Amino acid sequence: MNIDWTRILNFTADEFDDPEHPGSWIHMDPDTIILLDVIREMTEWPIITHNKHGIRGCVCVDPTGHSDTSRHYANHPDGCSAVDFHFVTDAPTRDQAMVMLRSGFPGVGIYYDWSSAPIGFHVDHRDKPQVWTRKKGVYSYILE
Repeated sequence: MNIDWTRILNFTADEFDDPEHPGSWIHMDPDTIILLDVIREMTEWPIITHNKHGIRGCVCVDPTGHSDTSRHYANHPDGCSAVDFHFVTDAPTRDQAMVMLRSGFPGVGIYYDWSSAPIGFHVDHRDKPQVWTRKKGVYSYILE
């Protein structure tokens, strides 16, 4: 499925690129981009994908630095559907987390050790729901 960028109100394609591979957004699952755009419209909170900071937070062409099953990989067998991001908002972290838990993404990571914001998120599409947190680099699974 291709994405019609004229219908995406809050993102540009390059926000999903591996920063070392312009145009790699083409590997992204369109449903991920569309759902993030809907969340942005609903909350009115800007979303900063972490590739803007030189971090491979969306598509990763080179798999170094992620788990073997990461949905960030351009060649993941189930498709590249993962995005790491944070909101630009003064909303309490609890409210931000609740939005993401209700977002419709089956994979939700809530990161309390983000360097660029008090809270950050990982979202992806996976077969079964899974929710986890990360604090000081330690992962805790809430729903496996």
